[in-house]
Formats: sequence, C-alpha cells, structure tokens
Amino acid sequence: MKKLLLALLLVGGSLLTVAPVISAQQPATEETLDASPAGEASESSLASASAEAAQRLQEKKDQDLTETTGQQKSKLAAFLDEHPIGSLSWNNPLQHAIRQAIANGLPANIIVLLILFPLIAAIIATARHVVGLKGFGVYIPAVLSVAFVSTGIFTGVIVFIAVLIAATLARLAVKRFKLPLLPRTAMLLWVVSFFITLLLIASSWLNVTSLLTLNIFPLLIIMLLTENFMSTQMFSSQKEALSITFETLLIAVLCAFIINMEAVQQTVLLHPELTLISVAVLNIIVGHYTGLRLLERTRFQSIIEEE
Repeated sequence: MKKLLLALLLVGGSLLTVAPVISAQQPATEETLDASPAGEASESSLASASAEAAQRLQEKKDQDLTETTGQQKSKLAAFLDEHPIGSLSWNNPLQHAIRQAIANGLPANIIVLLILFPLIAAIIATARHVVGLKGFGVYIPAVLSVAFVSTGIFTGVIVFIAVLIAATLARLAVKRFKLPLLPRTAMLLWVVSFFITLLLIASSWLNVTSLLTLNIFPLLIIMLLTENFMSTQMFSSQKEALSITFETLLIAVLCAFIINMEAVQQTVLLHPELTLISVAVLNIIVGHYTGLRLLERTRFQSIIEEE
C-alpha cells in the first residue's frame, strides 16, 4: 500500500510539473501558427494599405489651401522670396507686415484666404445684386466655397448632393412625427449624419480616395446647410428651395474655382493693399447699381423690346 501511495504521489508530481510546460508551449504553438506565411501576408497587406492611405492623405494635405502644414504654405512663402519688394513706403506697409509675419511663422495660405474672403463676398454680392442669383445670403456661399477648396470641388459637390438627398428623405420621414422646430432640425441632422456615415463606410469598401481623405470641418459645414434648406422650404415651395440651393451651389463652385487659381493667390499675396482697395470700390459700385438684373432682363426681354 505504501508503495502504491508513493507511486501515485510520484505520478501526480510529474503531472503537476509537466502541465505548466504544456500550457507554456501552447501559446508558442499559436504564435507559430500566427507567424505562418498566411499571417505574415495578411499583416503585410494591411500595412501596405495603411501606408497607401497615409500617403494619399498627405498628398491631399499638400494640395489643400486650407491646411497650414501642407506644401501650399511653402509654395506661397517661396513665391514671396522670389519677388522681393523695395523699402517701406506709403503704398506697401501691409506687404511688409505680411512678409514679416510669414517669416515669423504665420502660414502664408491663411493670409491668402483672409484677403480672398472679402473678394469672394463681393463676387457673391455682385451675383445677387447685378446678375440676379439668389442663394443663401453672402456668408453661406462664401464659407461653402472655402469648404469646396478643402474637399476638392468635385468631391464637395458629390457630398453636397448626398446631403440634399438625405435631407429631403429625412424631411419626409420626420414630418410624420409632428415635432417642434428644434427637435425636428436635430432629427434631420441625425438622419443626414447617419447617411453620410454610411456613404463614407461604402467609400472605404470601394476605395474611393477622394472621400476617404475628407476633413471633418468642411464636411460639417456642408451638412449644416441642411437647416437653411429646410428653413427655406417652410416659407416657400420645395421647387423654389431647390432653385435657391442650386444657385448657392453654383456661386460656391465659381468662388472655389477663383480661390484655387494660383495666379489669384499670388496676386493677392503680392498686392494685398491693391486687392483690398479694389474690393471696397467694387462693393460701392455694386451698391449704387439700380438697373435691372441680368436675369430680369432675360425674363422681361419682350416688354423691353416693346418699349
């Protein structure tokens, strides 16, 4: 009996000794399986896809005028270095101040956007007062044009149309709940946000680079236009709301083209005083215009010809 008990103790001790070794060997086996060629290939493909996405994002930042860390900042600063100005005089104090600020670290593209923004507002006012395009005021098309510069014009228009479709569908769905104004607007933004999220997820599956590199702030600016679109529908017909929205889009695209023009950026940066004075003069001239708008002339052409 003692020999049997001694044998059982020896077997139990050996099992206790071997068990940790076996358990320690199991992760090693799993690690070996993970380190198999298939696992290495999967990790390599993921790393390659991540590196490619990062490269696309960096290329997008380099081309974006609204980014303070892209190559656009360096290109504009280099342009100033290639075009020195003379000594300080009455007609170039702002130029000297801008060059000194850029030398101290202020991004040149920020200066360009700040000087271009009044020009864009003047163009929008001219389109409204002289041409006859309506749009959502002055600030919304101006801000939307800057958002299009950040996203890219084609991509921005696609997102803009997607937001309008989502807002129209959301209005039909939310209308049944008979909510007050603010909860209804919040619900509309909920639907639009969900729709844009699905759009971005689908773009990641389809590898649509232009949508994958979107910045959040221009995307939010485009989404917030939903409120203006819905507010217009409350006081007018849906057809008129779509017409005003389309005219807003048209003005914003035109202004985005102007902002993206390299010659305009360089002129604004090289002659800021002349640009600001010219914009002020343009606003005064447009403000004193009392004739028929161009679109009104087309509308009442037959009456004008009779007179």
